[in-house]
Amino acid sequence: MHKYRVIERCAEESRLTLRCSRGHHHMARALSVLPVVNAALEGARPRLGFGILLCPQSGSIYRVIFESIDNTEMPLAPMAMSGAWHRSQGASCGAPRGSV
Repeated sequence: MHKYRVIERCAEESRLTLRCSRGHHHMARALSVLPVVNAALEGARPRLGFGILLCPQSGSIYRVIFESIDNTEMPLAPMAMSGAWHRSQGASCGAPRGSV
């Protein structure tokens, strides 16, 4: 069982950035509800495609699609992957932590 922490999320894009216990970063798209920033999650070893993450504290289950895995450095903000991202007023996606 791998352990993850949500370090960034973008509700407008249903995307999140996870850091695993090995220190690697993974980008995922939530298929329904997004976990909150700093949520501790558990799941199988990351692999591209469908995955299920569990929050042991609340019992919540999150269905995600891993879009990028095993990045040793913090990847670009989730919407930067699409290339079509433009910041709307008040959006927090991709903003440096603490700036919004």
